[in-house]
Amino acid sequence: MYELRNYTELLVKKTLEEYLPKSGLPCQCERCRADIMAFALNRLPPRYFVSLKGEVFTSFKAQTVPDKTRVLAEVISASQIVAANPSHSISSETLD
Repeated sequence: MYELRNYTELLVKKTLEEYLPKSGLPCQCERCRADIMAFALNRLPPRYFVSLKGEVFTSFKAQTVPDKTRVLAEVISASQIVAANPSHSISSETLD
Protein backbone atom coordinates (compact mmCIF):
# COMPACT_ATOMS: atom_id res chain seq x y z
CA MET A 1 0.00 0.00 0.00
CA TYR A 2 1.19 3.48 -0.78
CA GLU A 3 1.71 6.04 1.96
CA LEU A 4 -0.16 9.27 1.31
CA ARG A 5 1.83 12.29 2.58
CA ASN A 6 1.03 16.01 2.68
CA TYR A 7 3.98 18.18 1.66
CA THR A 8 2.30 21.25 3.20
CA GLU A 9 2.41 19.50 6.58
CA LEU A 10 6.14 18.86 6.22
CA LEU A 11 6.73 22.48 5.24
CA VAL A 12 4.65 23.86 8.12
CA LYS A 13 6.50 21.63 10.61
CA LYS A 14 9.90 22.75 9.31
CA THR A 15 8.84 26.42 9.33
CA LEU A 16 7.49 26.08 12.87
CA GLU A 17 10.73 24.46 14.08
CA GLU A 18 12.73 27.36 12.62
CA TYR A 19 10.35 30.05 13.90
CA LEU A 20 9.66 28.95 17.49
CA PRO A 21 13.16 29.44 18.97
CA LYS A 22 13.08 33.09 17.81
CA SER A 23 9.42 33.72 18.59
CA GLY A 24 9.49 34.48 22.29
CA LEU A 25 6.15 32.70 22.71
CA PRO A 26 5.26 31.97 26.34
CA CYS A 27 4.66 28.26 25.72
CA GLN A 28 6.25 25.98 23.16
CA CYS A 29 5.01 22.66 24.52
CA GLU A 30 3.98 19.75 22.31
CA ARG A 31 0.26 20.62 22.64
CA CYS A 32 0.79 24.25 21.61
CA ARG A 33 2.97 23.15 18.68
CA ALA A 34 0.23 20.76 17.53
CA ASP A 35 -2.41 23.49 17.88
CA ILE A 36 -0.27 25.91 15.84
CA MET A 37 0.28 23.32 13.12
CA ALA A 38 -3.42 22.40 12.97
CA PHE A 39 -4.49 26.03 12.75
CA ALA A 40 -1.93 26.86 10.02
CA LEU A 41 -2.66 23.70 8.02
CA ASN A 42 -6.38 24.43 7.99
CA ARG A 43 -5.62 27.74 6.29
CA LEU A 44 -3.18 26.38 3.67
CA PRO A 45 -3.86 24.20 0.61
CA PRO A 46 -2.80 20.55 0.97
CA ARG A 47 -0.19 19.14 -1.41
CA TYR A 48 -0.35 15.36 -1.32
CA PHE A 49 2.16 12.95 -2.84
CA VAL A 50 2.66 9.17 -2.79
CA SER A 51 6.10 8.66 -4.34
CA LEU A 52 9.58 10.11 -4.20
CA LYS A 53 9.05 11.54 -7.68
CA GLY A 54 5.83 13.17 -6.49
CA GLU A 55 7.59 14.54 -3.41
CA VAL A 56 10.38 16.07 -5.50
CA PHE A 57 7.89 17.62 -7.93
CA THR A 58 5.69 18.94 -5.13
CA SER A 59 8.71 20.23 -3.21
CA PHE A 60 9.96 22.05 -6.31
CA LYS A 61 6.60 23.72 -6.88
CA ALA A 62 6.33 24.74 -3.21
CA GLN A 63 9.73 26.48 -3.13
CA THR A 64 8.43 29.67 -4.68
CA VAL A 65 8.77 32.80 -2.57
CA PRO A 66 5.00 33.48 -2.29
CA ASP A 67 4.44 29.92 -1.03
CA LYS A 68 7.18 30.12 1.60
CA THR A 69 6.01 33.57 2.64
CA ARG A 70 2.42 32.40 2.97
CA VAL A 71 3.43 29.41 5.09
CA LEU A 72 5.52 31.61 7.39
CA ALA A 73 2.69 34.15 7.66
CA GLU A 74 0.20 31.41 8.60
CA VAL A 75 2.60 29.93 11.17
CA ILE A 76 3.14 33.35 12.76
CA SER A 77 -0.59 34.08 12.78
CA ALA A 78 -1.40 30.67 14.26
CA SER A 79 1.32 31.12 16.89
CA GLN A 80 -0.13 34.42 18.00
CA ILE A 81 -3.65 33.00 18.20
CA VAL A 82 -2.54 29.93 20.18
CA ALA A 83 -0.41 32.08 22.51
CA ALA A 84 -3.41 34.30 23.21
CA ASN A 85 -5.78 31.32 23.64
CA PRO A 86 -3.77 28.29 24.81
CA SER A 87 -5.56 24.96 25.23
CA HIS A 88 -4.12 24.69 28.72
CA SER A 89 -3.22 26.98 31.58
CA ILE A 90 0.23 28.56 31.46
CA SER A 91 2.22 27.62 34.54
CA SER A 92 5.89 27.69 35.45
CA GLU A 93 6.02 23.94 34.63
CA THR A 94 4.81 24.61 31.08
CA LEU A 95 7.40 27.33 30.52
CA ASP A 96 10.36 25.05 31.27
